[in-house]
Amino acid sequence: MKQIFEELHLLPVLDNFKHRGHSLSKLIIGMVSYKMTENHSTIKCHQWMNNNPFLLTELQLDSFGKDVLYRGMGKIGENIHSILYHILQVLKNEYDVGLDMVFIDWTSIHFEAKISDLIKYGKSRDHQPDRPQVTIGLALDERSKLPVGLTIQPGNVNDQTHFKKTFNQIKSGLRTGSCLIFDAGASGDPNFDLIVANKMKYLTRMKLNQSDVQKHLNTFDKEEWMRVVTGKKDEEIYGKKIVFPSRTKYLYFSQNLYDDVISNRRKRLEKEYDEAMELQNTIQSKKKPRKKYRNSNHFLLTHLSFTFPLTGLSRKEAIDNAFKQSITGKEGFFELVSIKNFSLHEALNFYREKDGVEKLINSIKNEIHLRPTRVWTPEEIDGSILIAFLAQLVISMLRFKHKSLRRISTKFIIQSLKNFALTIIIGKNGMKRRVLSNFDWINTLIFCQKDPG
Repeated sequence: MKQIFEELHLLPVLDNFKHRGHSLSKLIIGMVSYKMTENHSTIKCHQWMNNNPFLLTELQLDSFGKDVLYRGMGKIGENIHSILYHILQVLKNEYDVGLDMVFIDWTSIHFEAKISDLIKYGKSRDHQPDRPQVTIGLALDERSKLPVGLTIQPGNVNDQTHFKKTFNQIKSGLRTGSCLIFDAGASGDPNFDLIVANKMKYLTRMKLNQSDVQKHLNTFDKEEWMRVVTGKKDEEIYGKKIVFPSRTKYLYFSQNLYDDVISNRRKRLEKEYDEAMELQNTIQSKKKPRKKYRNSNHFLLTHLSFTFPLTGLSRKEAIDNAFKQSITGKEGFFELVSIKNFSLHEALNFYREKDGVEKLINSIKNEIHLRPTRVWTPEEIDGSILIAFLAQLVISMLRFKHKSLRRISTKFIIQSLKNFALTIIIGKNGMKRRVLSNFDWINTLIFCQKDPG
């Protein structure tokens, strides 16, 4: 951890934010290390550091109170923009991270806390709609696969609004002609205009409208559309490119997507039919419907009525009828839009590479373990999320430096580092002997800069 921090020139930057007491850079190195090992609470991190005198010696720290870590977390939270700007410039100038193409995506983390100026209710990506949250934006460089941006906004901020914050945070590292790739949630003319005004380009997914259905999808013919070669066996995709003065539209039909949509829709209708029959039998038996079908508020009196337009139809006939009515003509189709003139193959390939930032989000949330977040002030929340971001940056830097690690998941890299053991044997004369053990090919590559053997 110290080595990566030194390579990124983070030590003097962090120490510049705290001039008295314990070195802020050493405290943050300890907290990021803990994030990649035990990863419990800040109090547990305090115990982990203070109960190991050799660790304190390595970090050149004296014993300290638990409040020191909270203050340190708040301090880097206060200065998060300066820290991220510094990292971006180092990656650009010393690691040749060109940012010619950048993937952007947004997520959220929930809290077991009361709402505040930052912690708000909003669309939950954690499947916890009953919990307040904050939203997080992440940017990933396409070529190096290094995270280059982080933004933190209140939990009720949507992707379209959050996009501006993320874009402005990484703008200093972008070049004229850089291409930003993001999902449909952030698509819209205001964001497109912002990108174009800064002489950059975009590639994004757009929702299909009724005009697309009438003009192109209803007349779809595999013989007329171009077959797109994706390199995946048995994948059948056809594309149509439509050039406008201000942008280019890429329409695609995926046979696999069509088959999945049709199959899943029929399964859902079968489930809904069985639920409807169960509800009808319940009402005919003069029993109370399940809680999901009625109002459970003790202070509201409601009268509910249900209509069952299925009389005279068999189960198959009813489902077939509902299935025909559910067809929109959009099944199996999707649309990409760009100001850059890609080929059909390039547009699809680059957009699919966006799953790199989705994997980055999954890694931070489920392998670095962004949660638990047991801090509540805006500065400490920013600092806590920044520590997880720095832990992920260290893992990404190791992959960048060692090609053999490019396809190794964060989980296995961390496990290898945790398996490595240092045993310190103190003799009667006070002499210390260090024994290194539990080498495998991953930690050997990281520590020794070469493959085992």
